[in-house]
Amino acid sequence: MKFKIDYPVSADHDRDWMTPASMARFVQAVEEMGFDGLGFTDHPAPSAKWLDHGGHATLDPFSALGFCAAVTDRITLFTHLLVVPYRNPLLQASAMASVDVLSGGRSIFVLGAGYLRSEFAALGVDFEERNALFDESLDVVTRYSRGETFSYRGRHFEAVGQRIAPRPVQRPHAPLWIGGNSSKALDRVAAHGSGWSVMWGSATLAKTARTRQISDIDQLAETITDLEKRVAQAGRSIDEISISTSAPAVGPDSSHSPARQVEQVQQLAQLGVRWVHVAVPDGGVDDCLARLQQFASEVMTPCR
Repeated sequence: MKFKIDYPVSADHDRDWMTPASMARFVQAVEEMGFDGLGFTDHPAPSAKWLDHGGHATLDPFSALGFCAAVTDRITLFTHLLVVPYRNPLLQASAMASVDVLSGGRSIFVLGAGYLRSEFAALGVDFEERNALFDESLDVVTRYSRGETFSYRGRHFEAVGQRIAPRPVQRPHAPLWIGGNSSKALDRVAAHGSGWSVMWGSATLAKTARTRQISDIDQLAETITDLEKRVAQAGRSIDEISISTSAPAVGPDSSHSPARQVEQVQQLAQLGVRWVHVAVPDGGVDDCLARLQQFASEVMTPCR
């Protein structure tokens, strides 16, 4: 089993989380602990209302991952996740390639269609077009990244003889995972994705994000069975798909014993999960790192 973590971006720039020195120290420490992946999410124009009611601040994921690439050697760098319709597809492919080059081929991009209407409006993107824009972008990124001379008439752009330079280190491009639990998301995983990132959460979150609810192991197992059928219909094997999920009993803030946490990780492995997403505990950098080190020793190590 592999374990990944998101960097805990703070909206309060006076906190020590938001200094270059603290970020470098944190990402180097979690790499040393044995974490396999580090992620940043994507909300370039969140509304104040959303932030005040449970939303979260973000750094630009490409800038942040480029910074982390420079101060690490091994850890895989993720977008978790990237809202695809917000950007021109060629611009997005170029940013992805830059991260892949600067990291020496250590990138994985988790992609989503987005769900915040106010953010779509602020960025001038039609919310009702998001699925069509997602599918168009996925097509463009996979083809443009091959490095051949590229022409394409899109919904809102026209490329005539473009060529990506430099190309990604990973060929033909970095792995593209699909985030979310909706029927459309599962179909995209089956047809195109090399991974699936589960959105784990309550019924309220599922309704807000317009996706299927997954909040326990049974619901996850049912959805994996559904995905397996879709993958087979697409002529592929579920073994080709890396599945990543959070887990209710697993993490530094868990009320469960290390033995119970290891047991749940083993349950997830039996379902075909390959990555466990671990929530960063609250607190300052030093306290957080100490608790993550304990988690790594007591839970991650026995699960290797």
